[in-house]
Amino acid sequence: MLEVRRHLAATTMINTNLFITLGLVLLTIDPVFTDNILFLSMPYYGHIKPMVSLAHQLTKYGHTSHVMVAEKFKKTMKLGEGVQFLDVEEYPEISVFENLALELFSMNPNASWVETRNSLHRICDDFLFDKELYERIESVNASLAVIDEVFPGNFMSIFAYKLGIPFVLMGAQNQVNIHRTPWAIHIFPHKTLVNSDRMSFTRRFSNSLLMLMEYILPPLGTPGRNVKEYAPGRPDIDFESLLRSAELFIIDYDVFLDYPRSALPNIEYIEGIATGPAESLQGDILDFVQASKHGVIVVSPGTLVNWHGNHVNKMAEAFSKIKYDVVWKHSNSSYSQQNVLLTKWLPQNDLLGHPNTKLFITHCGNSGQYESLYHAVPMIGFPVFADQPFNGYRMHVKDYGITMDIYNYTVDELIKNIEEVIENSKYKKAIAKMSKIFRSQKERPAERAARHIDKIIQYGGAHLRSACQDMPLYQFLMLDIWAVILTAVFICLYINFFILRKCFRFVCRRYKTKIE
Repeated sequence: MLEVRRHLAATTMINTNLFITLGLVLLTIDPVFTDNILFLSMPYYGHIKPMVSLAHQLTKYGHTSHVMVAEKFKKTMKLGEGVQFLDVEEYPEISVFENLALELFSMNPNASWVETRNSLHRICDDFLFDKELYERIESVNASLAVIDEVFPGNFMSIFAYKLGIPFVLMGAQNQVNIHRTPWAIHIFPHKTLVNSDRMSFTRRFSNSLLMLMEYILPPLGTPGRNVKEYAPGRPDIDFESLLRSAELFIIDYDVFLDYPRSALPNIEYIEGIATGPAESLQGDILDFVQASKHGVIVVSPGTLVNWHGNHVNKMAEAFSKIKYDVVWKHSNSSYSQQNVLLTKWLPQNDLLGHPNTKLFITHCGNSGQYESLYHAVPMIGFPVFADQPFNGYRMHVKDYGITMDIYNYTVDELIKNIEEVIENSKYKKAIAKMSKIFRSQKERPAERAARHIDKIIQYGGAHLRSACQDMPLYQFLMLDIWAVILTAVFICLYINFFILRKCFRFVCRRYKTKIE
């Protein structure tokens, strides 16, 4: 009996020590915060893909992501555990806006800014007054929203405001008038102008005027209605103040492809969020690429704009006269050439990562350029509209490739440039060097962005916010200070002028008296 009691006592002591030890271990472990995160973007593949890459990384922190995406992109997006799709209707007005915007940015004399703006206002109404869409978004029970920072999609921040949750703006549009980064308007190039960071006086002057206009005018993409009309249950707020209230701004470019820029603590320049290692090719594309003897050229116009007409005909003729093989994203099934493989969809990142790929012919979208940089593939650019001419020029300045005028070139010029970029080692060396630096970072871009967002979820972003991001525009632009300085200078000049005038008159009177 005594032995049984001793055994029970020993067992109790062991269990007690075990629970104490377990409790101490649990106390030393940091608590894990898990949340639902809402990703909202316009239905553009190049904008959704970085969001999906970021969503996958956020699962490592225990978060569940819900990415709003149209049906046409579901088959091309790979989902992992912790990432779910949130269906959105493909509103017909989006196609109308895209066509109007293409004409406007292509400098079509018949294009109308008023019609383009009104079309965007109708898109805002389609999304923000869609009760079924809002109910799907509300059912996510999100604690944070990540909004695509591009002018046609900025209005989606109203969804976050209506839900009463904080949001992060992420994208390739650097809205310095919104996040108020200390900005030398004559040095840092605006993305709608084809400039580098080394400009002549006239270019610096035009860049400065455009930047000042951007600060003064309402933000691009401002809805046609007040925020209160879309969010009747919330306090009234103007749209610009709503955008400036973002907890964090993630800008999808950096020095590897763009130019050095300044930043406040809540501004993160994180380049190429969609980039990553290539996966194995499959099917006909794999057989075609592996059979290539001289190398492969990847040709992609992106998902928003389809190349057509004379440009496509000239490319087809040029491809028939070169020794390289071509994988071309193209919907024309009647075109046939032995060294050209046409496909309605291509695994762009995987193709760029294949060792047989020698050149990327691109429309100069931001995500595609970063994929090309990641895999060290030189480029030929055919920019069409929006930020694409700027992107093409920066690639040209850094010797990553050559930019061409899509409306004005010959077949022989294209053939010459293809041979130049592939055979001249300076392009490969330039992009390979920067690719090596880009890939040498400890974290992949999506991992770094996920880390910052997880910190925002845990602690908020108030400690990162500068006072300049909340002050009135006249204070931020120092208009009040300059007014005082100029007034003081004017008063000093006036006093000096008054004194000199009195002295001059006094001297003149004495001189006149002596003469008399």
